[in-house]
Amino acid sequence: KLFAVAVINIDRFKYINDTFGPAFGDHILKIAAERISGALRKGDMIACLGGDEFGIVFVDIRRSEDTARIFEKIKKDFLEPIRFKDEEIMVELSAGVSFYPNDGKSADELIKNANIGLNKAKKLGGNTIQFYTLEMNKRVSELAQMERLLFKAMKENEFQVHYQPYWDINTKKTVGMEALIRWNSKELGSVPPSRFIPVLEETKMIMDVGAWVLRESCRQVKEWVDKGYKAVPVSVNLSLVQFKQRDLAEMITETLKGSGIEPGLITLEITESALMQDTEFTRNVLNKLKGAGFSISIDDFGTGYSSLSHLKKLPVDNLKIDISFIREIANDPDTASIVTAIIGMAHTMNLRTIAEGVETEEQWKILRLLRCDLAQGFYYSKPVSAGEVEKFLK
Repeated sequence: KLFAVAVINIDRFKYINDTFGPAFGDHILKIAAERISGALRKGDMIACLGGDEFGIVFVDIRRSEDTARIFEKIKKDFLEPIRFKDEEIMVELSAGVSFYPNDGKSADELIKNANIGLNKAKKLGGNTIQFYTLEMNKRVSELAQMERLLFKAMKENEFQVHYQPYWDINTKKTVGMEALIRWNSKELGSVPPSRFIPVLEETKMIMDVGAWVLRESCRQVKEWVDKGYKAVPVSVNLSLVQFKQRDLAEMITETLKGSGIEPGLITLEITESALMQDTEFTRNVLNKLKGAGFSISIDDFGTGYSSLSHLKKLPVDNLKIDISFIREIANDPDTASIVTAIIGMAHTMNLRTIAEGVETEEQWKILRLLRCDLAQGFYYSKPVSAGEVEKFLK
């Protein structure tokens, strides 16, 4: 398994020791050891390597960036000054990190490379973490910048909701639409969702942003209804992080009550892979939402390996066939066979099918022959602003 070795050093320790005396220095080492230990996870190991240097082994690291997050947690614990007798002082830390097996396969090599990272951190002024590899430093730096800008975007209302219509495969009439978040950053310009949504999920900011998308979608639907347009349902995506919220069903229900629209005008989408995480919990949440009047769609269907036994127990209305199948449907007979099977299975279970990513007339004609119910994609419309949607509603 991937694990990390970190070497952590107290910034300006020699100055502190010389200025306040060795007794104060020893006290700082003791408090530092307690605070660092308290921020670690179960199973992580910490030791004193000598002087003011601590070594940590982060076991079973799933993502390289996890070590940076733990270091940030440690830094927060040092925001409180350390007191000794009548003196108090703010203490900051620097850290270097290496990873097994990429940065070394022996203890000596890993510690040596972590120290190279530590030296880089010191040269940058301290109070930071640096990785042995340049590529990893760049990734962590980009993640930190993106996290900062996303937090700013939430405060300064930089997000927008665009809507992509989906249409009846036979009549080509708009029968619904999907709400899609867009970010026009003051610093970065237009940022593609593939770049910022994973960061929202990783930092858990998706819970606040996702709740905002739901509120904004409900508000917009109410505005369209008040203008006299024929109401069509709007699909709102729920990420795996959101779906793990214990009060998710209650939050969604309360949001809808405050909006003044019927629950039938909101469809909730969750990916097939997310459904498979905890099937019992998933079923309970979906039953609550279905009981409250919402429609349920399984997004990216065909990629998550869900079993029919699980699928038939879930209160689902629509299967959205993953874009990877639609992209190849005109060129690959095996892909066309898979789509045929999905549509046939869905109809047997009284579910509607929605084809994602329909971009050509040829794809649309094949899906119509295969008796797919609905389609969504650039062939009909790209995601557009709320104002442009009104052209479709007219």
